[in-house]
Amino acid sequence: MPLLKRRPYTVMKPPKDLKPNEEVFQVRFTKEIFRDYQDYLSCMNLYRRRVWTCKVSGKSNLTYEEAVVSERKATEKVQQFPKEFMGPVLHLVQFSRLRIDELVDRLYKNFKETFVVGEVVVGVREASPCMCRILKVLEDEKDGSHQYEVAWLDDDNRRIGTSKESADNLKRKKVPFSRALLKAFVRESASSGPSRNSPWSVHDKHARKYKIALVAPEQIKPKETPSKRTPPSERGRRNEVDETKRQANSQRKRKQTEGGTTEKKGDKKRQHVEKKAIFQQPIQYPIEDSQVKPSPEDPQLADRPVPSTDFILPMECMGDLLMVWDFCCLFSKALHLSPLTIEELEKSLDYMEGEAPLLIEMNFALLRVALTDPIRREEFCHKRKRRIEIMMVNWQDDLCDFLELPNQRKFTAHVPTIRQGLYRQLDASVKLKILTELVGCCLSSNAIRTQIDENIEEHQLAAASKREAEVEELKAKKEEQEILKRQRTGNTNGLTLENGDQEGKNLENGREDRDLEGDNTSLLKEESHHQSASVSRSRHMLLKEKVAAKLALEKEKERQRSEEQKKLQEKRKEQAEALAQRKLQEHKLAEKLKKQEYLEREMEKHYIRTMPLGKDRFHNRFWFFFREGRLFVESDDCKRWGYYSAKEELDALFNSLNVKGIREKALHKQMETVYGKISTALQKRSKELAQRYAVEEASVRRSERVRTAPRLTGFLAYVNRLRA
Repeated sequence: MPLLKRRPYTVMKPPKDLKPNEEVFQVRFTKEIFRDYQDYLSCMNLYRRRVWTCKVSGKSNLTYEEAVVSERKATEKVQQFPKEFMGPVLHLVQFSRLRIDELVDRLYKNFKETFVVGEVVVGVREASPCMCRILKVLEDEKDGSHQYEVAWLDDDNRRIGTSKESADNLKRKKVPFSRALLKAFVRESASSGPSRNSPWSVHDKHARKYKIALVAPEQIKPKETPSKRTPPSERGRRNEVDETKRQANSQRKRKQTEGGTTEKKGDKKRQHVEKKAIFQQPIQYPIEDSQVKPSPEDPQLADRPVPSTDFILPMECMGDLLMVWDFCCLFSKALHLSPLTIEELEKSLDYMEGEAPLLIEMNFALLRVALTDPIRREEFCHKRKRRIEIMMVNWQDDLCDFLELPNQRKFTAHVPTIRQGLYRQLDASVKLKILTELVGCCLSSNAIRTQIDENIEEHQLAAASKREAEVEELKAKKEEQEILKRQRTGNTNGLTLENGDQEGKNLENGREDRDLEGDNTSLLKEESHHQSASVSRSRHMLLKEKVAAKLALEKEKERQRSEEQKKLQEKRKEQAEALAQRKLQEHKLAEKLKKQEYLEREMEKHYIRTMPLGKDRFHNRFWFFFREGRLFVESDDCKRWGYYSAKEELDALFNSLNVKGIREKALHKQMETVYGKISTALQKRSKELAQRYAVEEASVRRSERVRTAPRLTGFLAYVNRLRA
């Protein structure tokens, strides 16, 4: 715990009478809770001031959070301190009145010249160096020198013998610790009072572990020297008071060692030990999201966008609305109900000028499936005592009879309004509650249960097909890698053969050149015989050089021409092979993507339950429906809803997640998996909205031009094409 003015600082405990729904102010890094904003503000101002000191390293002029980070890093460093030196060092630290620098210097010099029990050093045994472990330290009372009982070790650290050795025959390989490490260990394991000459006190945990006395002996206690100006009578009275205080303090310390401490002090010590133990362990991410603290090494997170809340219905109705809509879309086959959108359902519930066709179809379909349950149908028939068939024409009467069943008493007040044919005048929340009740009854029906079983089987088959495709793809990749390895080895052998052939050709060409040169030489000789004797030797040599240069030039040109033709042919061949290979790979990739998309579509068709993508640091749940181009956000208390409808908002949300937290890391991973689907759905919805607005505007313009009634659009134009 950081120090404030060289004294330990205790964090305030939360109020005992705190209510679960009470709004409070909480400090992020200490978890302190305040009801009053001014108290919270004053506490935060204190934490931001540079008046804090790191308890372990002694660094000052820090903020509270910087001091906590410094303590954690210093504690991690202290864990490297040799264990065999901990006990001896703390025995010398206990009750010492030296300042920290003087104490560290004395300890460093002391242990630089002496060895401790358990330390492994190098000794001389039979005139050869050998490793040994200190078993016991023997001190000579006369001259104060030390001898050591050591155990000699072999290469496997097994004991091979013991002996007594002097300090001259032993030495260390390296210094066991540095001054900085020793200073950090002393600060972390012991504490001193606020005054300059306060004695050092080892923490109780280490004192019990290394059997260090908790009460100072009488000979090292400070003695009171009376002042010269104090009269004898006053001096005696003060001595008596001091003696009484001394006895009381010694009794109190004795009670503490025997376990008789008060509950308040015990709680403080326990809290101190627990808090320090927290900082001793390095943080392993991911952790609880509320405990994640910003670090300068972390990448900067984007600002989280504010979700839109422009719903037609009240916000608290959105959970039931999404549940009803998702159920009708998932089980549209069993309900015989054509697919619908959330906007159509929302506008239909809010529509009061007439009967919305969508609500009529939904009520009829849900009521018909709910009454397939034998028990509920028997109760319904016993209640009516007239016709049994459920008909579309009398759907309001059928709904009223259903709502008058014994288990549906909460809708009794709305039954007269529905019987009068005024269902449209009901509040949107009441209509939604009726639909929610019908959905709950449909879940126990045989029709829905049958489709659930079918969906599970088909979903499992699609998942198995997807796994088989992935296995086949892995096998194909392995085969391609093996073929490439074989081709590489074959090319290497081919190159060696080609090099040999090339050398042979070069030898043959050399022989031909030599033969050609011989022929040319013979011709020149014949010509020289037929020429006149007046031709000089220099002219003969010049003619010979010209002929040889001409022949060499022709050969070089012919060789270059043949090499260029070969290179051009090889290049064309490689291009044709690369083009064919690229087309084949593109074809395979297109087929693989089509197959994956088909399997994913099949799996999406047969979902039986929609699960949230995950939660963020505030426990907000994120919902994505494959048939809706929006990403919905639900608060922890299920009362507040919002949505994201733009790709830019999705990117900002994705970049604002902190993967150091458990919840946001899982949400980040899940969103990364379905990011392509979400972004595609958002863009598709934006285009559809633009087209829909254009069609509606064109319809209104045409009706104004020809002076005819506009045709029905949107939710009023809904037609159920799956009605049985």
